[in-house]
Amino acid sequence: MWYFRICYLLVAFLGVLGVPALFPGAQAAPLPVAASITPLGDFCRQLGGELVQVQVIIPPAASPHTFEPSPGILKRAAQAKVLVYVGADLEPWLPRFLASLKGKKPVVVVASEGLPLIQEVSGMAVEATAKGKDHDHHHHHHHKAGSANPHVWLDPVLAQDICRRLAAALIQADPAHAEIYQRNLQAYLEKLENLHKRIQEVTAGFKQREFVSFHPSFTYFARRYGLKEAGVIEVSPGREPSPQALQGLVKTVRQAGLKVVFSEPQFSPRLAEVLAREAGARVLMLDPLGGRPPYGDDYLALMEYNLQTMAEAMQ
Repeated sequence: MWYFRICYLLVAFLGVLGVPALFPGAQAAPLPVAASITPLGDFCRQLGGELVQVQVIIPPAASPHTFEPSPGILKRAAQAKVLVYVGADLEPWLPRFLASLKGKKPVVVVASEGLPLIQEVSGMAVEATAKGKDHDHHHHHHHKAGSANPHVWLDPVLAQDICRRLAAALIQADPAHAEIYQRNLQAYLEKLENLHKRIQEVTAGFKQREFVSFHPSFTYFARRYGLKEAGVIEVSPGREPSPQALQGLVKTVRQAGLKVVFSEPQFSPRLAEVLAREAGARVLMLDPLGGRPPYGDDYLALMEYNLQTMAEAMQ
């Protein structure tokens, strides 16, 4: 009799207090986090582990420049406690989405914020200074005049800065697990630094330092590792080159002695194939977003794939 009374009282006690009250480190449900693109989603998973549930808003096969999320996707994103997106006009719908939220808004991380962005000014791509860094490189980047190239995540050094700010946002939203987020951050920063050193080592051996890409996605990568983006097929998403511009690219490929032009899986390879055929080159694929075999959603594996693809073309 006493045994059953004790069991009854214990169950009632747990029901009133709840398990999290007895175990402060426990969390009833993962922290909902939304990321605009796959690489940012992977950063969230690496830093949060089982503490977070990550929604990637833009599918890997879609171009972030033109994708418009459905009401269902946005409804789920509205539940996020932390939201990370690239900014620099990559996701034009996102500021409107944030403005539409009612009640408590998420902790927001804008990945491009505070970074040394590559700006388009009067047709010439130049670097803006940020965080006290002074740059004097020039690059051929062609998003709309006055805008910045948004593809900052493809530079592993800038990715480290993004992850530091993302970890701070997770801690702000979930301070009870600050130590875990900090520990995960340090472990992942080490992996990103190792990736950076590996890319440095491999690209240092490139005999060819120039490349032609489909879209100016790898401009930050080129800046970091001393490469030159000699030309791009589509200067802005959906804007096909004129016949004259395409012939100019053919001349660029021939003069630079390029054996490869790069396509991207988010766009049709047709123009890259036409250019390659006219210039006597072949087509290889670089992927700025991931989400496909063999690398899947893993940022480190994606960057290793892109590195090996570049090495095949440029060593």
